Amino acid sequence: MQNNDKDSKLLERLRLGHKDAFTQIYKTYHAKLFRYVVSLSKDVTIAEDLVQEQLMQLWVNRETQSITSLNAYLYRSIYNKYLNFYNTEKRQLTLKETLRIEAIIEIENEDEDIKAKRLNAIKKIINNLPEKRKEIFILSKLNNYEYKEIAKMRNISERTVESQIRKALITIRHEISLLRDAGTLIFLLYINIFFK
Repeated sequence: MQNNDKDSKLLERLRLGHKDAFTQIYKTYHAKLFRYVVSLSKDVTIAEDLVQEQLMQLWVNRETQSITSLNAYLYRSIYNKYLNFYNTEKRQLTLKETLRIEAIIEIENEDEDIKAKRLNAIKKIINNLPEKRKEIFILSKLNNYEYKEIAKMRNISERTVESQIRKALITIRHEISLLRDAGTLIFLLYINIFFK
């Protein structure tokens, strides 16, 4: 509730043309939106361009826009901008990709405490993996090393790297399915989004 009040005051000041309100929004959301678009496009240049354009539109159209939730508005707007970019480039999003994007929006709008609790549970599950499997999984999914690089670093075959990551994901998904959490579906989507 406090966030909504804070956003309302910030939006009102933005509508009145206060540049410091825009600066605050920019500092709060630029990095978040940038990471979000990178997760969709896998391209930092596209992400930077789309985020800059979206935030500038927020400033230019500040007097005419009707926004109730700043967070939801910005994520939905940047998502639409991303889709428009894809349509312009004549690329097709698969159903799986569309669902993945929708899940990211759902997660981003989730309560921070719930999000932190679920991410901590995932970290705990990862930490309980067998040591070799955990190291390979972290190198690949958290540190973004390619299979080829991991194989060379660990002096193992790429096939072994792939096998270890597949087994790690099976374990993680299984452990999550055993948790008593009302949001198990969203919880599992964390894995499919961040560790695909």
